[in-house]
Amino acid sequence: MKRETWAVLIVLLLAGAAAYAHATNTTEDYSRYNVGWNGTSNFAGREVRDPGAPILILAPDRPFTAEDVGYLQAFLSDGGRVIIADEDGNANRLLADLGSSMRIRPGNLASLDRDHADPGLLIARVVENDTLFAGVETIRTNRPAAVEGGDPLLETSILTWEDYDGDGRISGSEIFGTAVICAREGNLTVIGDASLFINAMLAENPQFIENIGPVRIDAHSGTGTTNRIINTRLWIQETPLAPAAVAAIAVLPVAWHFGKKRGQLPRTLGRAWERLNETEQLD
Repeated sequence: MKRETWAVLIVLLLAGAAAYAHATNTTEDYSRYNVGWNGTSNFAGREVRDPGAPILILAPDRPFTAEDVGYLQAFLSDGGRVIIADEDGNANRLLADLGSSMRIRPGNLASLDRDHADPGLLIARVVENDTLFAGVETIRTNRPAAVEGGDPLLETSILTWEDYDGDGRISGSEIFGTAVICAREGNLTVIGDASLFINAMLAENPQFIENIGPVRIDAHSGTGTTNRIINTRLWIQETPLAPAAVAAIAVLPVAWHFGKKRGQLPRTLGRAWERLNETEQLD
């Protein structure tokens, strides 16, 4: 094979690999297929299928059916732990259906008690003992929402305010005050900050992430993707006969091509083809 042919093949292979990598990645917030700062690809590696593991509902983006609610209620009653991390209020309907008094109040909390220049990257303090926060005194959060009801677990300092106008400064009718951003009722825990689990935030709270341990990420979580290529690949992996069907579809055109062009095959394949023809004639 000529050098020019090899060069073309290598370029095509590299281009194909680059196109595949681009097509099988996503920039969607919270997606487990997003390796960027706003994805959950690193945390998703902690997911297990153990039916007894805690359930994490992360940034839910679809409604829960009565059957879903019934399963969660039974899981909680049997001593299982459910953690809901949401800052948009999408989980409030689920909380009501579960009979919880806790609610997520979306807003724009800001604070002077922070490590970074951005007032939305504020610090919350652990105010009650809980296994999630064992060995932890403070949690760095990323634009959290307030959580109403339940027993407070995380609370901001009194130097916090609802930044209604988004200017990063306290002004007008805005006033200082504490805000609860994590609360608990029995085995049900609500965290008003789903971004604690994105790639960029994992290193900010390593002990908290370690305390959570392996979890089952609920299917209603916003960790999926709308990328058709990724979803097709997942469907193939999860459907028993799909890989064989795809392989057949891929092989048949190649077999037909080489069959038609058998004179151009390598010597060994050419002999095999001739033997096959001889066998057919004898039959």
